[in-house]
Amino acid sequence: MADSGVVIVGGGPAGLLLAHLILAQPRPQLLPVRIFESRPDPCIPIPMYKSRQYCVGLSARGRDAISKVEGLWEAVQEAGVPTSQFVVHTGSKSFPLKRNPDKPSLLINQRSLAAILVSELRKRYSKDEVEVHFQQRCLSANFNNHTVAFDAHNTPVPYHLLVGADGVRSTVREEFIRQRGFDFHQINMPYTFKVLHVARPPDLSSNAVHTFRRSTEDAEKKESWIPFSSFVSLLSKKGGSTVRYGCFPTPNDGMSVLIEWTQDSQPKDLLAITSPSEFKAYVEKYMPPLEVSLEAAEAFLGQRPTSSMRVKCNRFFDIAGRAVLVGDAAHAMSNALGQGCNSSLQDVLVLSEALRNEPDLSLAVERYSARQVVEDHAAAYLSENAFPQASWLLPFFFFGNLASAFLGKFLPPPVLKPPIQSLCSETLTPYSEVILQHT
Repeated sequence: MADSGVVIVGGGPAGLLLAHLILAQPRPQLLPVRIFESRPDPCIPIPMYKSRQYCVGLSARGRDAISKVEGLWEAVQEAGVPTSQFVVHTGSKSFPLKRNPDKPSLLINQRSLAAILVSELRKRYSKDEVEVHFQQRCLSANFNNHTVAFDAHNTPVPYHLLVGADGVRSTVREEFIRQRGFDFHQINMPYTFKVLHVARPPDLSSNAVHTFRRSTEDAEKKESWIPFSSFVSLLSKKGGSTVRYGCFPTPNDGMSVLIEWTQDSQPKDLLAITSPSEFKAYVEKYMPPLEVSLEAAEAFLGQRPTSSMRVKCNRFFDIAGRAVLVGDAAHAMSNALGQGCNSSLQDVLVLSEALRNEPDLSLAVERYSARQVVEDHAAAYLSENAFPQASWLLPFFFFGNLASAFLGKFLPPPVLKPPIQSLCSETLTPYSEVILQHT
């Protein structure tokens, strides 16, 4: 079965959407499309509180890519929650930072998104056109004989085109690293997180992402009247632990809570808890207005923390190996602007268009890489510089965004430039152009 179609390593949203885009207008040498994923089938239901995956926000770029497949965006919408605001909470104050509430993003659990994409593939195409294999870990890729090895296959799998969509710890990328001329950088980012699933508190709007920074010391004292009092507490370096968490609405009045910390700002008292009842009590005291079930508390305590990495490659293709990288395998970045998933979906859209419009496979993957390296490096730069690094500048940053949102209602764009967040999430303006507009 030599030279057999497309093999996609990684069955996350990017790899699955690429399969849809290729199959929508197939070329014979790209069939069949075979997808291999190390995780279990996302179509097998599990309770939400047992999921360690957080919500992704599909903004204009993600919607643009998914909408290229007829009827697919409508199916995705049904499993998500539209959000039109980003609200910062500090003390008793809350500050909405979204500029254009008429252009919502769609929040959806990553596993739910993958389940829809898999289900639609199975519904629309035969097994002769597409195969989706789960619980198949990639062991290695061989660019010399154009094969990929998996732990559940007795023999290597041949390919005509290999796509590495296998995330930040990509096995396919390991073969790229062995090739001459491939420049690769990987940096461990200082952020670690765990995910908690709870019922949405009535006090939190269902159409907004809410972010909190709470000090356990402040919880023991009377509420301060000072805006951004949690930042004041942080700067004064008094006792207590600071907990940072973001709350993302989910269907059926649920909420996915991302609890994040750095090595220098660990909520040690929270991380030391081993009892579900003690964890429940801690959250409800120090992380209002959240309320936690014992089942969700137990699942959280048993969850392995996730660390973030930044990945940067000088090219996303290898001609001799007939291989390309997409998504986090090519360009993992900070989640500060919420563009990780959106930029990945744009990768596969650009790649599919190149494969469709250029008969020569080598030229197609080279053109894809030339465009997306520039764009994805620009997206990473914007994400890394989304917020000021110094803590004392954060209050001024937030007040500046509030002022910009207010003045934007009266001043035209030539006078007041749209915020970077708005340009990235609400438009299809190239990331590289966004940088030029703000420099």
